[in-house]
Amino acid sequence: MNRMKKHIILGGMLLCAAAFTTSCNEDFDDWASPQANEQGSDAATYGITVTPGAQANIVMDNTTEFVDIANIAASSEDVASVSIKKVTVNGVTLPATLADGVITVSAAQLDSIVEITTLDRSATPHTIDIVADINAQLATGEAVSLSITSPATLTPFTANIPEKDAKGYAMLGQWQGWDPSNPTWMTEVEPGVYQAEIVTTAEENWFKFYKGSGFDEASFPWDDVALGCAVNGDATSPNLLVWAGDPRFGGFQTPTIAGAAAYVVTLDMNKFYYKYELKEKKYYVVGVPNGWSDQDKNCLFYALGGNQYSYTTYWPNQWSLKIWDEDTFGNWDAAWGGVDGSTDATGTLVNSNAGAFGASETGGYYTLTINMGTKSYEWTAVAGEPATYEAIGIIGGFNEWSSDVEMTQLEKAPHNWYARHTLTSDTELKFRANHAWDVNWGGDGSAAISEDVYYTPVGGSNIAVPAGTYDFYLNDITGQFCIVLVAE
Repeated sequence: MNRMKKHIILGGMLLCAAAFTTSCNEDFDDWASPQANEQGSDAATYGITVTPGAQANIVMDNTTEFVDIANIAASSEDVASVSIKKVTVNGVTLPATLADGVITVSAAQLDSIVEITTLDRSATPHTIDIVADINAQLATGEAVSLSITSPATLTPFTANIPEKDAKGYAMLGQWQGWDPSNPTWMTEVEPGVYQAEIVTTAEENWFKFYKGSGFDEASFPWDDVALGCAVNGDATSPNLLVWAGDPRFGGFQTPTIAGAAAYVVTLDMNKFYYKYELKEKKYYVVGVPNGWSDQDKNCLFYALGGNQYSYTTYWPNQWSLKIWDEDTFGNWDAAWGGVDGSTDATGTLVNSNAGAFGASETGGYYTLTINMGTKSYEWTAVAGEPATYEAIGIIGGFNEWSSDVEMTQLEKAPHNWYARHTLTSDTELKFRANHAWDVNWGGDGSAAISEDVYYTPVGGSNIAVPAGTYDFYLNDITGQFCIVLVAE
């Protein structure tokens, strides 16, 4: 058997059926769900290495169309040949060719993957890993699979990148009639990052971002101060920001926001991307559980995330409730409801001539789930008879884990408990039943309670809460809780 050269003869192999062309619509189907590259046999065992290529440090302003991103070499006479299965960057498959030990890729496609997966178009070097999955054909005829990584850097285009506008940024769109005399101004929440709250009314809401300096001109300059996306009508969030004379896309198109709801829109002028997210509010039950009081806020819906909320208790009749949000509490004209007296299992929420509605079968335990994004509701029966507890308490570092702050079960909303308590210092705490630990509730440890974060998914972890006065809510059937900071 002839001894192998250090750089073995590598069979050229196209990893993607498509030719090397830049995808104008960023059509990398797997970028949102990156693939896992399982480590195969140890490459060092076979003397196979991957090293940075001659063009592994890419600067998009002056790069060539195709770049030699990595080299594959083998030194063991036990390896007859090597072929490449795929190359991935940030978990996304990158079309590549292999010839004479050199992996070559399209610079534009690599740039696209890096910008999309990092949401960063800034003119700074991005450190990346080139992961090569290869097949090594041994002299014995056996084939082994290997996964090897080589480092690289990529600097996106620096030419014609917009500078931060001293007057800030605003939005124009369908919700305000594209009227430049009444723009939706964005607030700078941190250097270079802006936010605005909007309420959309259509299923497809077109909009653009605009430089604040444009609103000073006698005749609004429209496209001269606009920022958008790459594909017209794109509702993707988060998404890359595109501008006039964009070095990658040439020019911008008009994005959309999908659905009628309240949204928080973020514009990042440091990394040049934007996103929109449903704005979550606090919603309250007004009806039988709170005695139809326009003052009693003890019946707070438990937040599920994604603008969905639920409330579980005993519902006596078909005229059980309406819904108020935190901004309109006490205003009957703004209350959300359904068809008056309806006991349909599902329905649509309205806040114009809204009626009181109730559970599918009156006189039982049900969970009412509302989706304020889609303005819909659903009733779900509670299986079995709920367990009952003599007491529910709050216990934690603030009271040395030795006694409970007693909560009160709501008389007309069984299994829902409430207490107001002041914490004099930052602490961790949990809820527990009957002054014992066999039944207790906590969070998932994902975040501390704050003015904005007033709930976390239910779990077994202690709940971190800063000092302050709070309203505590707990449902002992679902284990859901809310801890709401009381405004001073």
